[in-house]
Amino acid sequence: MFEDAAVRAKGWRSNLFWRPASPANPYGSLRVDGEELEVLLAAIVGVPAASRSSLEAREPGRAGFIERSIAHGELPLLRYRADE
Repeated sequence: MFEDAAVRAKGWRSNLFWRPASPANPYGSLRVDGEELEVLLAAIVGVPAASRSSLEAREPGRAGFIERSIAHGELPLLRYRADE
């Protein structure tokens, strides 16, 4: 979803969410929680997030917070994911 026009219009660089795999591949390992990122991108694109229910089960209210933040034009802080 990161390549969708609505997301691209935000002007965000991929390294905000991913550690580059190589100079030619910006999508390496995730810097942020994958479920949170998927909810964020789905909210921007306007499609249902596949991981919404699992994120809500893990942390009630978190998906709604991310969706509301996007609806208000804000970029919420996503949880950091350390190198593995």
